[in-house]
Amino acid sequence: MYLSLLPPDARAALLGNYIYGRAKADVVKILGLGPSGAALGAALGKAAVVERSGRYFKACGEAVPVETPMVGREYIVDRVKKYRFFSGDRLIGEVSYSKPRWYILDKAAWVESLRSAIEAEEWGDGVVVDARGPYASRGEKLIVAMAYVEGMRREEETADFIYPPGLTGFFWIFPHGGVYNVGGGFLGVRDPTPLVKEFAARLGGRIRLLRGAPLTVMPQIDLGVEGSYKIGEAAGLVYPLTGEGIRPGVLSALALAEALKTRRPLEEYGRRVRHIVRQIELQKRLLSLAARLAARGGSISLLADDALLRDYIEEELSARGLFLALAKRPGAVARLVAALLRR
Repeated sequence: MYLSLLPPDARAALLGNYIYGRAKADVVKILGLGPSGAALGAALGKAAVVERSGRYFKACGEAVPVETPMVGREYIVDRVKKYRFFSGDRLIGEVSYSKPRWYILDKAAWVESLRSAIEAEEWGDGVVVDARGPYASRGEKLIVAMAYVEGMRREEETADFIYPPGLTGFFWIFPHGGVYNVGGGFLGVRDPTPLVKEFAARLGGRIRLLRGAPLTVMPQIDLGVEGSYKIGEAAGLVYPLTGEGIRPGVLSALALAEALKTRRPLEEYGRRVRHIVRQIELQKRLLSLAARLAARGGSISLLADDALLRDYIEEELSARGLFLALAKRPGAVARLVAALLRR
C-alpha cells in the first residue's frame, strides 16, 4: 500500500525484504504508535504493538518537507512555498520557492492510516523498539502549545516564524486547510498556552482548539542497544531549532527496518541516521547559543540572511554557513556570537 510512496532506494530495499525473507526479527515489539512507531510497523508489516492509545493527536505544526517518505497525498491539507521570519513585528528575512517545500498534514488521519497497515501479531522473545517520543527520550524538554485558529486572513502558502524579544523560541503561523495552525514554545516557559492565546488574539483570530505537548529540545542521542532500539524522538532524533520530529522519525524507522536485516543492526542503524545526528548536535549548540544571547539582551535572529534561513528551513545548517553570516555583520552581536562559538 505504501511502497509506491517511498523513494526508489527504500522501495527496492523493502521489496527485497519481502522477496528474499523478512528481517531477522519477523515480529517486532513496538512501544508507541506515533509517526515513527506507526511508520516502522507499516514498513515491517508484522509487529506486536503495545501501549496503543486511541486516535493519535500531538500538538505541533504538522508540517513535513515534501520529500518525507510514506506521506500519502490524501493527507495533505495545505502547502507552503514561502517563509517569513520576524523579530517581534519587524520582518528580518524571507525565503520563497517556486514549488511547495512543505506539506501540511492532517497528521492524525495520516498516523491512523499507517497504523491500519500493521498486521498485529503475538510476540515472543526478540526485538523491542521504543517509539514513545518525549516520554522515552533523554534531554531537556519544554511544552509547546498549538491552536487551530479561524477568522484570520494571511498570505496563502506562507509560513511565518516570529521570534519575540527576550524569549528563546518562536511563535509559528502555518496554513492548515482553511484555518491556521498557530503555536509556540520557549525555553524557560513551563506553560506557553497563555502566550499562544494572547498571540492568536493579537492576530484577530478565534481559537477553535488549543492543546499542549512535551518536546525534547536538547536531546541526548540514544539509539538503544542490540535487540532493544529507539527511534524518532525517543532516540533524541528531533531538530532542536525547529522542533521538527516527523521526518527524522519516519527516516529513523525506515533506517532501523533496513538495519534489522543485517548482522549488526545497531551499527548499521547508527550509520544510516548519522547525518540526522550531526545536524541535531549542531542545532543543540546553536540553541544553547541563542539562550545565552537572549540572556545578554541579544538575539541570534539578527544574523539572519537569505542563505542561512534557507539552510534553516531545509535542516542543512552548517558551521560554515553561520560563519559566512557572521562575516557579513561585523557589529557587536556578530562578535559576541563568534566569541561564544569558540568556547
